[in-house]
Amino acid sequence: MRIYGIIVCSLERFGASFGIAALRISIGVIFLWFGAPKLFPGMSPAESLVEETVERLTFGIIEGGAASLLTGGLESIIGILLISGKALRPTIVVLLGHMAGTFTPLFIFPEHTWRGYAIGTVEGQYILKNLVLIAAALVVIGHSKSRIGKASGPESPLLGVAAPRATGMLPAGRQLQPVPVHRAESRRPLDVGQVEK
Repeated sequence: MRIYGIIVCSLERFGASFGIAALRISIGVIFLWFGAPKLFPGMSPAESLVEETVERLTFGIIEGGAASLLTGGLESIIGILLISGKALRPTIVVLLGHMAGTFTPLFIFPEHTWRGYAIGTVEGQYILKNLVLIAAALVVIGHSKSRIGKASGPESPLLGVAAPRATGMLPAGRQLQPVPVHRAESRRPLDVGQVEK
């Protein structure tokens, strides 16, 4: 059990130090991995579904290879920015907007995305896994440097750590105040003779 405790403590320390960065980079790798093949015709297994979806959503303005190229370019740029850590907030906003669009085939092309009630096809499962990417992106932007910097004022008692308001523990507008510590006053036993009769 001691070895288990050492391993768990080490993982906790590593996760606290590098977990958010690892999460951000892994999301970027996934976006780049899924986006880059769309830049080359016939390389992405989701190419036909992407083209049909973009064509439907843009009312035929963008269709065919242009739809796949546009989607692949967007996903690749998101991936590169996430990996580099540059322009994090606007990148996450664009990512979430893009993710909202990826769910539309579940409703406009149910014959391609559902095999039965709540049972997705390969394409449907490909889309549903985006729920994890959305949650991960929210964690990353919630722990961004700008967010933590606003939450941790110069008088914050948590050295280098975001105050609880950053994680939703305190209502907005309230600051964590240090609690003064007083020494306990020494009290002598009360003399019986001092007690009023």
